[in-house]
Amino acid sequence: HGPGHQPADPVPAPTADIGLDRAVAAARAAGVDSASIAVTLPAEGSGYVVKETDKQFPVELDQVALDPVDGTVLDRLAFAEYPLLAKLTRIGIDAHTGVFLGLFNQLALAALALALILMIVWGYRMWWLRRPRRPVGRGAWRKLPVTLLLPLAATAAVLGRFVPLLGVSLLVLLAAEVVLALVNRRARTR
Repeated sequence: HGPGHQPADPVPAPTADIGLDRAVAAARAAGVDSASIAVTLPAEGSGYVVKETDKQFPVELDQVALDPVDGTVLDRLAFAEYPLLAKLTRIGIDAHTGVFLGLFNQLALAALALALILMIVWGYRMWWLRRPRRPVGRGAWRKLPVTLLLPLAATAAVLGRFVPLLGVSLLVLLAAEVVLALVNRRARTR
C-alpha cells in the first residue's frame, strides 16, 4: 500500500437496540397499558416513544420515552399531570369531533345538528307567517339618530374586518341597496 497510506477509520460498533416488542413491554410495565398505542421508532439521539391513542374516553393518554439500549424510562407524560384546562380542552376536542364516548357522542352531535336545522327552518317559517305586510320604505335608516348610526357603522366595519365573509356579505348588500335606490330614483324622475 505504500508509505503514505493511513489506516481506515474504525467502523463504529452497532448500537444495541431492545427492539419493538421489548419497548412495548417496557412501556406497558411503565403504565402505558391501553389497548390502542402508537410507537415512534428511535431516531438519531432519541429513544422509543410509546403513547396511548384511545380517544373514546381520553383520561389515560399517557406516554413514555424509552432508552433504545436498555429500555429504561427516560421521560413520562401522564394525562393525570395535565393542567385542568388542558384536560378539558382534550376532552372538548374529542367530544366536538365525535370520538369521545363513541356512537353515543356521534348520535348526540347528529341530534344537535338536526335541532339547529329545524330551528332555522321554523324560524324562517314563523317570520314568513308574521312578516310585515307593508314593506319598510327605502332610506329608513336615514331617520335613525347619528348617535346610534355611527356606532352601528363602526361595529359593522370592525366585524367585517375580523370576519371577512360577513364583511363581504355586508358590502354586497350595501351595493345592492345603492343600485336599487338609483334604479328607483331614475324610475321616479321619468
